[in-house]
Amino acid sequence: MTKDKRLYIASIVLASLYAFEFFVTGIFIFSNMFYTSAALPFVLSVAALLPFIFSLLNVRIFRRQSVSVAVICASVLMALGHFLFAAYVLSKLTFLLITGLPVFAVIAIVGVFLLLTLGYPKFGKVGKRITAISLSVAIFFICVFGILKLSFFRYTSDGVVFAVEDEYQIAWSTSVKSAGYVTIGDKTYYDSSNGQNRISTLHKVTVPMAELDSAGGYSLHSTPVYSEAAYLSIKGKERVKEYKFRPADTSDGLQIYAISDNHECLSGAGNAGKYFGDRLDVLVMNGDHINDVSSLWQISLIYKLASRITGGERAVIFTRGNHECNGKYADELHEFVGSRDGKFYYTVKLGGAFFLVLDTNNDMADDNFLISSAANFEQLRKEQSEWLKELDYFGEDCDYSFLLAHMAFALSDYERFPDWTAELNALTSGGKFDVCLSGHSHKLDYAEAGTGTKTDYPVLRGSLRSDNRTEGEGVNPAAFTAAAIECSDGKITAKFTNSRHEVLREIAVN
Repeated sequence: MTKDKRLYIASIVLASLYAFEFFVTGIFIFSNMFYTSAALPFVLSVAALLPFIFSLLNVRIFRRQSVSVAVICASVLMALGHFLFAAYVLSKLTFLLITGLPVFAVIAIVGVFLLLTLGYPKFGKVGKRITAISLSVAIFFICVFGILKLSFFRYTSDGVVFAVEDEYQIAWSTSVKSAGYVTIGDKTYYDSSNGQNRISTLHKVTVPMAELDSAGGYSLHSTPVYSEAAYLSIKGKERVKEYKFRPADTSDGLQIYAISDNHECLSGAGNAGKYFGDRLDVLVMNGDHINDVSSLWQISLIYKLASRITGGERAVIFTRGNHECNGKYADELHEFVGSRDGKFYYTVKLGGAFFLVLDTNNDMADDNFLISSAANFEQLRKEQSEWLKELDYFGEDCDYSFLLAHMAFALSDYERFPDWTAELNALTSGGKFDVCLSGHSHKLDYAEAGTGTKTDYPVLRGSLRSDNRTEGEGVNPAAFTAAAIECSDGKITAKFTNSRHEVLREIAVN
């Protein structure tokens, strides 16, 4: 077989494989309307067929090696691009990159080894010099930033004031591992246990709610630690950041902004969350803010989103989503975000409003092969039901009462875990709540009590990566719509507002 024929065959095969990949993965993407316009699937479909069409034209008309090579290169690049795009749309890109890094590193190391052992002796003087310099620079960066993990210190997020029960849990992140503590007035609260400071890029310190409300401000203190070796502690200079803090203020009503399902996209959700500006009282982070918990860096994205909106000056309520239930650090997440005794279900009272936070946890059964090795969520569901049964306070002395749950279990068409769902519906009904704020479905909608729900309270779902649609998510990370909730004179009004602070819909909740 001649070289020309081999290239022809290779170009046709690769172009066909790319088209197959595009249309198979496209079924999952386009069936969920993950595109920015109705024309985009058709435009991309035509583009996906171009390599195959050119490969056939080359066999019949052009008959050039250069065209075959171009088709092969285009097919490989387009396949890789579409694979990464599909992973991004389906919220799996970060997972693939983080879990794939060790594989990529091994491939790179093996490649360098083969280059040195097989190619280096054949290089000329200039080639050997370039290779030696390149490897020296690479080894230097690996040692400094990879092994020693030395870097310039900076705060990578502002403070985040999580509200849980009768306390605030102040969290923040730094660019390098550090020790940290919080001061409120003349009192100091350390991120430590048993005499040991937590040395981490993430910190969380618990302080009394009444104390911070009264003081009206706090300071973050972080000291970079460059060596944790036994008997060889090396640290840098302490850095301090000061914040004002205002508790929920009902003098002009209560302003709550609820965001969920931004899936690591910060810009659009961050801009949408600024709808109330300085009038904001409470930020509700209602789950699926990250795609999984495979790294501490991903957890820091929760801080970054919250601090973009609140600037460290307003209370934040955190609800765990199903995506925050999976990954290497999922069992440690409670150490870094709002939680009660390691649990993600709790109550909190802010500005005359009562919030009950439920942990609807994973949307997959424990025996699902994707999570079965680590999953024990059925036990968690039982524990949570028992907690609800024993709870004797549902904000009876408050003006407003909110139920927060990532997955909208109260909806009439909700089908997951039917026994637990029925139990939750019974335990949360009975005039306890004005409205349930949920997410998960990537929709903007409102279900009336008793008709759209199996409960005596309505359900509001209001987060979507789009600036103009109510369902059918886009791919633009700068576009986002979420829910602005205003409570005044005993009435609750909700608005779906986008990243440009435009109101898409207004709802009178009660």
